[in-house]
Amino acid sequence: MEKACGHCGHLMHVHLRKIVYMNHTEIEHVPVYRCSCCEHHELVEQVKEELKQVLLQVPREQGTISFADYSPFTRMMLRACYCTADFQVDDWLDMYLLVSSLHDSVWLGEIEQALREL
Repeated sequence: MEKACGHCGHLMHVHLRKIVYMNHTEIEHVPVYRCSCCEHHELVEQVKEELKQVLLQVPREQGTISFADYSPFTRMMLRACYCTADFQVDDWLDMYLLVSSLHDSVWLGEIEQALREL
């Protein structure tokens, strides 16, 4: 997933990052666009509402949590990062539906290629 940086115009790529909320709670695996040129960071639009809901639910002194426990989108991204070899057809089709909603033609092409290889 990529998009143009609003600050410098270079391409931003998605990374799963850790964010700290209220200096107490660490939330791992949050999808964030990052520009390697100017270091600008931006939350992926598709997870903003989910993240807001998580922040409303999490106790102040929670410690560390994984956003993938609350977000199906993030769970699929995390799984794709670590174990694409273990993906079954249904997993690839789920990922295809998610990526289709993002209109990311490059990522869709990679998923289509993976589906052809199954």
